[in-house]
Amino acid sequence: MTAFSGNWFQRRSARRKAAAEAYRGLLRHALEPEFYLSGGVPDTFEGRAGMVTVLTSLACARLSRIEGPEPARLILRLDELVLGGFDAAYREKGVGDASIARKVRKLAQGHAGLGKALFAALTGAEGAEPIDAILRRNGVARPEKAGALAESVRTLSAHLAGQPDSEILHGRFNWIGATAGQGAAQR
Repeated sequence: MTAFSGNWFQRRSARRKAAAEAYRGLLRHALEPEFYLSGGVPDTFEGRAGMVTVLTSLACARLSRIEGPEPARLILRLDELVLGGFDAAYREKGVGDASIARKVRKLAQGHAGLGKALFAALTGAEGAEPIDAILRRNGVARPEKAGALAESVRTLSAHLAGQPDSEILHGRFNWIGATAGQGAAQR
């Protein structure tokens, strides 16, 4: 029998901390008023969940560009936190236990579909749909504002690409960049 090394537990703990840091940052940025005021994102529960998915896709696309097994593990943990956050948000809204599973499943399916399409577009997968079409088709932005939001997504993607891998692996995504087609205020 092989004894567990303390290093395994340290890596697992570090991954949890990094995913939690990444989740807090993307959630905070997803709730920026600019997305809803001039970015065309509906200021609804579903609209906010859509922005969380958009930023999660950006984070996952950035992580996928880093070599090694750790980014994939971090992506899985981040996705778990996002889906858990959706569940918690429904419970906070007072959705009853009888219907919460159905509502979370529907939201999770939307998250997976939107996330997969955006991930393909952001990573340059062959045959990927343009970002503005994805945002429009999934109702993330009003049709007339989808282009501006897509431009913000591309700008944020380029901004994240310039961050050091070591910062990204620690969950320290710097989301300050273009928001809804306009410059975000520095915090």
